[in-house]
Amino acid sequence: MLLDRDPFQQNYSVSCSEQTALLLEQIQVWHFKGLMKQIEQQYQQIWLASNNQWLAITDNVMPNVLFPWSVQSLQNDKIMWQADLPDYCHNTVSWTMSLNE
Repeated sequence: MLLDRDPFQQNYSVSCSEQTALLLEQIQVWHFKGLMKQIEQQYQQIWLASNNQWLAITDNVMPNVLFPWSVQSLQNDKIMWQADLPDYCHNTVSWTMSLNE
């Protein structure tokens, strides 16, 4: 016996390319504004800004605003960001944010 799709359990399918575009749009509105770092205590805080809104990332703990993005690496001139796409896409999205804008 075949079952029809449950009308109460909607399945909204978004293509992998659409999700990639949405994630890039989400991260590209943020711009690097500063970095505080204490080497001896291994503390770091990255400051980003977007449309008069400030965001602090402390010790690589991502605020919900940037979910599912994470800092892949922090270098002298750039931050490498990465976000995982859903399992059915089998891919990740990367973005490089310049620190010298």
